[in-house]
Amino acid sequence: MRKTKILVTLGPSLEDKLDKAINLIDGVRFNMSHATTDYCKRFLNILEKNNIAKVMDLKGIKIRIKEVKLKNKILKVGDKVVIGEDIKFNYNIGTIEEGHFILINDGKIKLRVVKNKGDKIIAVVEVGGEVKEGMGVNLPDTKIELPIIDETDLKNIKFAVNNDFEYIALSFVRNKEDVKELKDIINEYNGDCEVISKIETKEGLKNIKEIARESDGVMVARGDLGVEIPIENIPIEQKNILRTANKYGILSITATQILDSMVNNPYPTRAEITDIANAIYDGTDCLMLSNETTIGKYPIEAIKVLNKVAEVADKHYEEFGDKVCLGVKSIDEGLVYAVYELYKKLNVKLVITPTYSGRTAKLISKLRIGSKIIAPTPNIKTLKRLRLVWGVESCLMKEFNDVESIINTSKSIAKKEIGKGIYLITLGHPIGQKKTNTIKVESI
Repeated sequence: MRKTKILVTLGPSLEDKLDKAINLIDGVRFNMSHATTDYCKRFLNILEKNNIAKVMDLKGIKIRIKEVKLKNKILKVGDKVVIGEDIKFNYNIGTIEEGHFILINDGKIKLRVVKNKGDKIIAVVEVGGEVKEGMGVNLPDTKIELPIIDETDLKNIKFAVNNDFEYIALSFVRNKEDVKELKDIINEYNGDCEVISKIETKEGLKNIKEIARESDGVMVARGDLGVEIPIENIPIEQKNILRTANKYGILSITATQILDSMVNNPYPTRAEITDIANAIYDGTDCLMLSNETTIGKYPIEAIKVLNKVAEVADKHYEEFGDKVCLGVKSIDEGLVYAVYELYKKLNVKLVITPTYSGRTAKLISKLRIGSKIIAPTPNIKTLKRLRLVWGVESCLMKEFNDVESIINTSKSIAKKEIGKGIYLITLGHPIGQKKTNTIKVESI
């Protein structure tokens, strides 16, 4: 059984083949930088029918070139450019200081600011190239003062709430206040979508701990992150982000260029295969495909490759994987460590964790035990959220009324899953308090 989960981005390449992929994936992402709510509607039925987790990825704040007035749009090394005159952005340039870098088109063009005159900036070209209207602009040294959510995002959030999306991903998260703003909007719409914070800026990296504490999940968004920071630092920051997410017991996703060569080729590179395994050993819950399934020539093949590599890597996690140290100071944490000790000492084959919210199942998952984790729940939304959590398999059960019914249901699950052996049940006592405080050791 594959334990690392797979999230795919839906786009032209996959949309007509989704039925072929449905049993190979755990979640679908809608990238609202390109998708519309009408586009999302087309696929809701098949996703609901198969209990696939739905992720709406908001477009977020993005600075772009609004106008290019240069006769020759090719910038050469050493050229001086006047931002605000030769090239205009959809952003107030007043906060960009002398010495700051301006990166255009995913960092392919690099300018260094030599003077800020308020309404104009003089910059020297350090890496040249052609500039066009609509190209993205990154300001890695500048504190961006833009609203994290705009009117289009608000409409999309409302759609996500009304259509029971499990997750909403927030782009370019800078601090915990950004996360709180999205959560407040979801609450205003009477929603319960969980928030995934995409870490893709220097400011986000700086504030990763407070962001993780406020979020339900984080994404290592290696695309824009690789523009904002030196590319050689990405492996270190990936480990840092994933370790922080696991410490706080929240969902973690690794994204961007997972199998980028398979956009145009039917087979991956050896480096990509190694990258997948290393992301798993860094502690990611989930791996996300982007271009591979939106514009790629081989979307199904890419998903199959990711399945195979993850399945093999998962089998060796206890040997090579990062050892998680939870930082959640609560009864839950103590109970989870007790589960781990029992697993090691008693050769536990199965952990059954009946849950309303999925919280205990997520925490148990973080310790990466080798045995199967099954999370029965009466809440269909919890079941679908848990589709993205490492090693957790969820199933529907009736509302819990008493301890005996939980034990009997768990015994039936254990007989089906392991036949014989030792298994653990976690539960809350008394029933109804929605807090886990008890472990029961059983055998069949």
